[in-house]
Amino acid sequence: MKNVIPPVFALFIIWVLGTFRVNGQENVEPKIVASIDLTMVVNDKVPVTVNPDKFDADLVTYRLPKVIQGTYAIGDYGRFIEEFKAFDYDGNELLALQKDANSWEIPNAQDLDKIEYWVNDTFDIERSDAPNVPLSPSGTNIEPNNYILNLHGFVGYFDSLKNNPYELDITTPVEFKNTSALQHATKELSADGKKTTLKYIAPRYFDLTDNPMMFGDVEIEKFKVGNIDFELGVYSPNKMYSAYKIKKSLLQMLNAQVTYLGNFKGAKNYSIIVYLSDGKEESPKGFGGLEHNTSTVIVMPEYWEETKLYNIMFDMMAHEFFHIVTPMTIHSEDIHYFDYDTPTFSKHLWLYEGVTEYFSKLFKVDQHLVSEEDFYGKMAYKIKDSKRFNDALSFTTMSENILTDKFKVNYPNVYRKGALMAMCLDILIREESHGKRSLLSLIKELSEKYGKNNPFMDDELIEDITKMTYPSIGLFMQKHVVGSQPINYQDYLDKVGLIIQDGSIKSVEDPEPSKLHLRNVWLNKDSRKITLIENVHVIPMNEEIVLEHQDVLIENGKIVDIHATDTITSKVPIDFRIDGTDKYLIPGLSEMHYHWRNNDRNIATDFKLLIANGITTARNMGEYEGQDHIAIRDKINKGQLIAPNYYTTGPYLQADKLQTIEDAVKVVQQHKDRGCDFIKIGDGREIDKEVYLKLLEEAQKVKIPVIGHAQHNLPLEYSLRMKSIEHVEEFIYIFNTSEDFKYLNNDLDFLNATAKQIQDSGIYVAPTLVIFEMITQYLDEEKFTELKANGLAKYLPKKDATYWLSDENHYRANFVVGTDKIDLGMKPLDFFNSYFKWMKTFTKILSDYEVPMLSGSDTFGMVVPGFSLHKEFEFLQEAGLTPYEILRSSTIVPARYLNVMASEGTISVGKNANLVLLDKNPLEDIINTKSIEGVMLKGTWFGRNKLDAMLLEVEMSND
Repeated sequence: MKNVIPPVFALFIIWVLGTFRVNGQENVEPKIVASIDLTMVVNDKVPVTVNPDKFDADLVTYRLPKVIQGTYAIGDYGRFIEEFKAFDYDGNELLALQKDANSWEIPNAQDLDKIEYWVNDTFDIERSDAPNVPLSPSGTNIEPNNYILNLHGFVGYFDSLKNNPYELDITTPVEFKNTSALQHATKELSADGKKTTLKYIAPRYFDLTDNPMMFGDVEIEKFKVGNIDFELGVYSPNKMYSAYKIKKSLLQMLNAQVTYLGNFKGAKNYSIIVYLSDGKEESPKGFGGLEHNTSTVIVMPEYWEETKLYNIMFDMMAHEFFHIVTPMTIHSEDIHYFDYDTPTFSKHLWLYEGVTEYFSKLFKVDQHLVSEEDFYGKMAYKIKDSKRFNDALSFTTMSENILTDKFKVNYPNVYRKGALMAMCLDILIREESHGKRSLLSLIKELSEKYGKNNPFMDDELIEDITKMTYPSIGLFMQKHVVGSQPINYQDYLDKVGLIIQDGSIKSVEDPEPSKLHLRNVWLNKDSRKITLIENVHVIPMNEEIVLEHQDVLIENGKIVDIHATDTITSKVPIDFRIDGTDKYLIPGLSEMHYHWRNNDRNIATDFKLLIANGITTARNMGEYEGQDHIAIRDKINKGQLIAPNYYTTGPYLQADKLQTIEDAVKVVQQHKDRGCDFIKIGDGREIDKEVYLKLLEEAQKVKIPVIGHAQHNLPLEYSLRMKSIEHVEEFIYIFNTSEDFKYLNNDLDFLNATAKQIQDSGIYVAPTLVIFEMITQYLDEEKFTELKANGLAKYLPKKDATYWLSDENHYRANFVVGTDKIDLGMKPLDFFNSYFKWMKTFTKILSDYEVPMLSGSDTFGMVVPGFSLHKEFEFLQEAGLTPYEILRSSTIVPARYLNVMASEGTISVGKNANLVLLDKNPLEDIINTKSIEGVMLKGTWFGRNKLDAMLLEVEMSND
């Protein structure tokens, strides 16, 4: 297809996917060795050598493709071959007869050792009047700083050896970078150190040509989305766009696509090759894309404005990527055994391109990247634009004959009417199944039935689909896909309460509930979501027990049933199933000492880190200048911000805000007026006793709990009047009556008696061991080196991580690089280690006396939100707490503390569905809380792929 912008038609490839046939003799076929030398370019031409091993036949034919998959146009790649020569084993030239534009016959083939020729690039003739010019994404480029190797333009095949293995050797200047989905097997440096030869292995010709390559001045970014490893290579001649910059903008879309596909098992790796044309006379002009099995080649103008470029390029990429579903895993014999010289074409372009195009639009509304109205607009445009083509045309007939003049003019309608066919089928399947199935689920079933190595028979596919679905599906396809009857789109839109009006698609007024429900299911807007977590081991946390093999039913964000697996009977259809086999379900975790430390970073970024680490409840412990946590909490409660259940204090109160009795009264009233959940005291030394007591008194009147740091200069009993003490470290300062900083009260009788007093008071304690231990990591050179290498810095703003991982860090500046500015009386590292040891000891004593503990980490410095809570768990386990006791501090105890025990804290019927699915049993080792397979927050499921996507978004936002 011609792929020119404007208008933009993506050039989409249909793969040749077939088994590696060895005719009963594995690994014994003759191997074809091809060599391309990019260091020997002459007059914009590259030398190629092909060594086919020894032939038995008298006559062999060597070909380059006349047609390649997906272009639906003649390319005649043989016309770019010059000085074709064949040689025998003594180096003598053999007769080689060119039969047509793409093939050469070689008599006396038993004597053939190798063939040699020069390849000219196709980009050059884009500027000529030559017929059948390959579009840039399917072409080849040869220039000093960049080589596009669509290998069908460089290497051909012998008729008898098309399914034999290939070895490809590419020699390049040593400074060249390269990108391809096909990974090199070996890499050799020349003796003079100026050249590199990369060796690639391909099972057959298709696998060679299915993996385009780019060499030269290329920027490369590697990243992972879900279970797919991506490699993005970008050539921007004027450096207007970088691979890193494009990746940052591309990630959201790829994350959404992988999430939309769910458990589909497709590509393991994927390569995106982007060539940006600088617009010069000699530069390529055939903008568009060419899709391969696990890669895409994109050629676009570098000089376009960024928004325009990204919108068109990413829309193209969205379509291309979905080809990993079809035809990669669902395709006919015509595709599987594609003939490059005299091809036949499958009847089912509606499937390969129409369904793919539909998915590339639907996933965006399904994953909330665009609004319903945006989606309707796209489909309305397709309805209108499809009328430019023959609407009374059999799609299967057109597909079979797509190269003929009569039908090729209608090829662009594949992306209009083909996508609309898919939309109608999707609505029909959802209607017939009462929302249980969809076109995507059918495609997954077809993928399981066939797969990439098992092609279907062209004439049997529609019958198979009908058997797998409903008679109405078969009737639709016979009328509108096989037959030529135009589609009345209103008939199908009516099923979801939509109407075509003035060229637009709109909702009818007051749609019938059943139609609105079907629409919501279709667009993933269902307000009534029923989820079943199947065959999972439940750790309910109301006692130390594991309930094995349970089914947990969740409706509208609430747990409505828990029973042994396969015993739940529900009249309501299940919208979503989660396989919990061999996994463990615990209540959502609580970060009870969170701080938003950096106003330059959107707090939603921190929330992604918390959710990705299984945290469904967070207590903010201070409102700093420029922050409004009440507004944040309100946005969360209204569903405008994806975040854990959120509780917050007011401003971080120091003595300067509490100088007088009047100040205390004023502060409490301000907290009440704003609706703060807590009043946080951040000063333990400078607040007068009378002011402190007045604060407690006034707060009690308006029922706002006072929490925070202990009052160091008052007896312990005064601090126990608060609802919670933050940091077990605070007890050191209460007990330390000496000015000797290194003094620690290690009298066990005293500590036990004190723990009993704390227990009797009913106060809660948040140990926050992790924040103090971090100081020791800053001071210990070995630990500091490990800290810099642990990989968590990428989740912090770059300037923050740079500061904390440098000698400018004030702990290092005070105690390591410079002198001990505080005069601790002993080596700083020994001092902080002694404090940390004491804190763990007293935490264990408090636990033994059943003082209610709150899990929290005091997110600050290199204490990275989310991840730090699991580190806190590890330190609590080191202190001697059992995994169950630690889990209590993060589930049932916070629920009691926050007065939400009726709806949170345990896995029980009637509780909110805030849950964490783990791969390993946390009761065996608390470190297993890190083995997160998924998180359910307020009834919404975040699978591992989605959580990884959120982490990647955080990483990419920190530059």
